[in-house]
Amino acid sequence: MLYVSQGGILKREYELWKSVRDFWKTGKTGFVLFLISLFGIIYSYMALNYEITKGWNGHASVQNVVKDLSAFIPVGAFLVGIIVGGIDIIMLLSDWYLARQEKRIQAAQEEAKAEGFEQGKAEGKAEGVAEAYRQIAEWDERRKAAEARGEPFTEPPPGTPQNGSEK
Repeated sequence: MLYVSQGGILKREYELWKSVRDFWKTGKTGFVLFLISLFGIIYSYMALNYEITKGWNGHASVQNVVKDLSAFIPVGAFLVGIIVGGIDIIMLLSDWYLARQEKRIQAAQEEAKAEGFEQGKAEGKAEGVAEAYRQIAEWDERRKAAEARGEPFTEPPPGTPQNGSEK
């Protein structure tokens, strides 16, 4: 994947994001319960503090705190739902973006691979042609040297089948 950079910063960020994703998949319920408990404790403290500063009336003050807390429960649940839903949307969008990015990377790799294959094929053909010309030039030099010495030259040109077989 494309998560390695000069100092490994992107790799560390990716590992952090991956650990957050793994936690979210397995620990979302615990996170929700923690938030509900946290909001409940904070609101209970505020309601108790209000009743104490107003003047504690015993059982009536306890009833007021419980009434306030029971009215807050749906509001707190709604706030937790908004927070959790927002994180879920972020996770969904990040999954979509990462999948899209991975498809682009794979397409670019396939395109580069195909271009590299074609380039290698063309280079191989060019090297083959150059090798054939080199062999012909060497053969021609041997032929001219034999003619200069006055010797018969019976070697067939390169690429010519010999004794009924193919090279």
